[in-house]
Amino acid sequence: MTPALQKELAFISGTLALLAARRRSALWTGVFTAGASALYLASLRRRFDYLGSRVYITGGSRGLGLSLAWNALQRGAQVTLVARDEEELSRAQDILLGDFPEAQIFIDRCDVTDPEQLRQSISAAIGNMGGIDLLINNAGSILVGPFRSMTREDFEAQLKLHVLAVVEATQLVLPHFRARGQGRILNVCSLGGKVAVPHMLPYDTSKFALAGFSQGVAAELAMDNIFVTTAYPTVMRTGSPIQAVFKGDHEREFEWFAALDNMPLLSKSADAAAKKMLDAVVEGRTELLLSLPAKARNLLATVVPETVQALMAFAATLLPRGESQERKTGGASAKKFDENPALKPLRERGHRAEDTYNQVDSQNPEFNLGLH
Repeated sequence: MTPALQKELAFISGTLALLAARRRSALWTGVFTAGASALYLASLRRRFDYLGSRVYITGGSRGLGLSLAWNALQRGAQVTLVARDEEELSRAQDILLGDFPEAQIFIDRCDVTDPEQLRQSISAAIGNMGGIDLLINNAGSILVGPFRSMTREDFEAQLKLHVLAVVEATQLVLPHFRARGQGRILNVCSLGGKVAVPHMLPYDTSKFALAGFSQGVAAELAMDNIFVTTAYPTVMRTGSPIQAVFKGDHEREFEWFAALDNMPLLSKSADAAAKKMLDAVVEGRTELLLSLPAKARNLLATVVPETVQALMAFAATLLPRGESQERKTGGASAKKFDENPALKPLRERGHRAEDTYNQVDSQNPEFNLGLH
């Protein structure tokens, strides 16, 4: 049983016992006890062991995906890394082989938004590894800028990558999981899929949609012994700002985003986040919020939504107000951030993360966003 489920069952059991006592009914007591017992027994099936497992990771060549691969290998898994950039994949494979020279590490250049490429990739991974035990839907891109600078194309690109590619990958792996009688899926969502962040509306929209799909499919697949975990990370030190795409006042947008991404206490290390996500899969958890600030923010959005919305509206007034629809990569938007002496400690943290997690600016915003 997961620690989270233990706490929830303790709360449910106490509440139901109180209701039964108030009703003074042995029948109700029996019904409530049976219900809690059924939940407990169902939870016992959920344990997962990485030793000897086969893990397929989309967006596995850099950032969080690379950290997930490293931590899965450390636990005894073999992995297939999927991404669109072949050079980036080769670098990632070399990094991992340097630490795990005996490990089985496969790479596959694949655009996950192309259904046929994805079908071929999953089929090849099943052949190379002898199967797939865990599908990690991690591929993503970040788009930052005010709503006035966004286009329909921006929204479609984010939805295609963060939602439709996940739906497609899930549908493709299901026959294999069902034939084996079990399977695991980890969907990397975002806190932006629970509480919208100003100046990231295409991203927020796609992550809200992913959260809805992931929660719903988790309920439907549990009866087949296929368990889905949805992770909601907040800002992480993965070196991702240089890979993000910016619109509006590009340099000022990059400045606030990169500063937030490397802020002590607020941002989380990619390695710590990856460990927690993989642990959540072991436990069979359906949902994971990764940090105390994320949990607090999510709770406040539920308990005092108007207050949180007022704070978000105020935060939006502090953000840049550019209207340019031109897309630029983070690397092409970093001048103000790089020249601000007050941000030097954050800049150094960002550069260390870039080096650690294989982040190299492509200087191609359309490619980074997944536009063809």
